[in-house]
Amino acid sequence: MGWATEDGRHEGYAVAVLADGREATAADNPGTGNAAWWCFDGRDGRPLAVGVRAGCDCRDGRGRTAAEWRGAMVHPVDFGDTETTENWEDGRGPFAEWEAVHARPATAAAVPDEAAALLDEARTLLAQLAEERPLAALRAVARLEALAEQAGRAAAGAAQRGGESWTGIGKALGVSKQAAHQRFARHLGAPAAHGAQEPGA
Repeated sequence: MGWATEDGRHEGYAVAVLADGREATAADNPGTGNAAWWCFDGRDGRPLAVGVRAGCDCRDGRGRTAAEWRGAMVHPVDFGDTETTENWEDGRGPFAEWEAVHARPATAAAVPDEAAALLDEARTLLAQLAEERPLAALRAVARLEALAEQAGRAAAGAAQRGGESWTGIGKALGVSKQAAHQRFARHLGAPAAHGAQEPGA
């Protein structure tokens, strides 16, 4: 059984963890090749799982697997109770970790398809313009940089007002929380990121 985000880009599941700390794979179940956590109950020559870990297949806009994610914690396994093992409802367990640590932040920071298409088109047009009319391309780049800076300030301010931490803002930008703070805090009147407890960190 899996868990999916509404946009279909993240499909989470519980992964069997064996006694040596590694994840069980299809090769550990040569009878059927099924790598589902509940197969690894120590029967019929299969290894016994000592716990489960949250996992996710992360897909790009075309539905292809682009990355995998694994949770940090090993959760208890109960071979007689899927709901207890995957813990859908009580805010603990692999599902809760997948949802809170991975799926919700990834979905919040996902670039919508329309915006991604526009960015791809801009990249193509700028590359062509750079070859044909380099000075016009430079002027377009300057306008794009100013627009990006203005939009970045607005987005960082909205994220902060919404309770997002500098860590989350930095992650969305692909930089550290210190770099994000240094870039935007002076425009937002935000408290210092160093030493202070940040919300949601």
